[in-house]
Amino acid sequence: MSEALNKIRIKKVLGPINAGTAVLLGNEDKTFVMFIGTYEGAAILREINDEKPPRPMTHDLLEYVMTGFEIQVKKVVISSIVDNTFCATLVLQQECKQGEEWTGRRNEVHIDARPSDCLVLALKTGVDIYATDQVLEKVHDISEGLQLQGGGTPSSPQTPFGLKELDLSGLDSGGESTMGFDEEEDEDEL
Repeated sequence: MSEALNKIRIKKVLGPINAGTAVLLGNEDKTFVMFIGTYEGAAILREINDEKPPRPMTHDLLEYVMTGFEIQVKKVVISSIVDNTFCATLVLQQECKQGEEWTGRRNEVHIDARPSDCLVLALKTGVDIYATDQVLEKVHDISEGLQLQGGGTPSSPQTPFGLKELDLSGLDSGGESTMGFDEEEDEDEL
């Protein structure tokens, strides 16, 4: 992953509702929205609210398997936008051991994954979330609109930004779609 990375964070989660969930992501310079499925949105909210389900959910199971094999999540990267859908890379690392002794090598693997799953795993493991320059150049910045609505930042509790102001009709439950994707960009550059 040679492209420059920009640290971002989850600023707000709107939903879940029957059409899905809107996740506001960004940094101090830019805020953008990613639409994800209802179940994935609920998983993100469970992590944010530190709620533990009575039985392990899918993301819990994945975390337990990785822990069992001493695999660490190193970072999550929102890596590209393809056909109006966000793509992400889950970066995992495992230290090589021979018996109980560390061999001095580390295996690092970059896995293509859904951004919603990556966001849940980032919250579970406490790792940083990044977006490539390419992604930040293509998404529409909604920071100004959010500040005009409530005079605050998207993460401030007094911001009156409710679900009724968002058009969730374009949400496809099968993917993670963008809002305000800059279509004049050449998609072949992805």
